[in-house]
Amino acid sequence: MWWRLFALRRQAFVQRRSGDGATTKGETAVKLAKITGAIAAAGVAMTILTAPVALASPGETVIPAAAELGVQAEGVLPHEFQVQKTGYWCSAAAARIALTARGKKVEQSTLASFMKVTTNGLPNIKNLENALDHYTGSTYYQVKQWSTDAQLREKLRADVVYNANRGHAVVINVVKLNGRNYSGGHYATIVGYRAGGGEFAVADPAYAGGALHWLKADNVASGIKLRRYVA
Repeated sequence: MWWRLFALRRQAFVQRRSGDGATTKGETAVKLAKITGAIAAAGVAMTILTAPVALASPGETVIPAAAELGVQAEGVLPHEFQVQKTGYWCSAAAARIALTARGKKVEQSTLASFMKVTTNGLPNIKNLENALDHYTGSTYYQVKQWSTDAQLREKLRADVVYNANRGHAVVINVVKLNGRNYSGGHYATIVGYRAGGGEFAVADPAYAGGALHWLKADNVASGIKLRRYVA
């Protein structure tokens, strides 16, 4: 399991609730100091959690978020990674990753069927938008497309930050990503950011293992197909 310690932009807060044995702010600070000291001594980088995290099923990786600390911070949304199960189910796998950020677990096969994926891939990116809305019971998601590269860079960065701060991932359709070319197109999921949105945490279902890829925002934008994505 892969963890990363994120820089926090605001101090953690603890909400006291009467009669439930809530920890005071001072007690929490002492506990966190002890934990971070132990981690630093061990030379391990990881996110400190204050709540239990569900164990991953085989083939899945559970990534905790800095939000679990009760803070507003840069970081990664909690999600479950799963590698795409066929060579043409990248859209289904990317959608599944995005849904798990909302606490929804849907099989890739179910999503592939709902989105009408064929051996040629996803026939229409609108189908992915519809799947995310359907399985979250919302009308939150939409396909966004921009006229220029400059617009795409600006809007994608803004959408990633806006969505991540509200618990939503962004699904991108690319022709190149992280040094790989996808002439027929490929889907991956942005599950977080850092450096004020200058870098994205990308969960790419083409890679086994579940490790996140921290990529420059402009590099990600340069590989997006038809300047569009679902956010």
